[in-house]
Amino acid sequence: MPSSVSIRDLQESDVSGILRLAKKAHRESSYAALDFDAGKVTMMMATWLANPDTHFCQLATDGPTIFAMYVGYLSQYYFGNDWVATDCLLYVEESKRGGVAAIALIRAFDAWAFDHGAAEVRPASSTGIKLLETQRLYEALGYTTVGHTFVKRR
Repeated sequence: MPSSVSIRDLQESDVSGILRLAKKAHRESSYAALDFDAGKVTMMMATWLANPDTHFCQLATDGPTIFAMYVGYLSQYYFGNDWVATDCLLYVEESKRGGVAAIALIRAFDAWAFDHGAAEVRPASSTGIKLLETQRLYEALGYTTVGHTFVKRR
């Protein structure tokens, strides 16, 4: 990574940067036709900040600018007592894709998840952004593809 790029935890002062990035992710994704609520995203950030043992959010920054984020959480499976780490969003701004930020964020999530008791890490890709590239990246990092995501709209 270039020297000015760093990976760090979410901070309370990141609200405007996260909202800017979340809006970009939403516009580019398969969710673009759906509502985007900045207040809800802000409340989600408060949850992540208040619960670091079960909620993960790390950012990639270039100087003061946030250009990537990984958001995930721990929960128990509905069928048993094992803990699973699931992501909500991995997003890297288009101009910064192809670097090592996504790799660093995924590895940080893996480490956090296993350190916090996850039996498995199960990220998914439902944004529709660079699906094949995303699959190849996760597989290169040791993941196995096990499913698909489907959508049907009214």
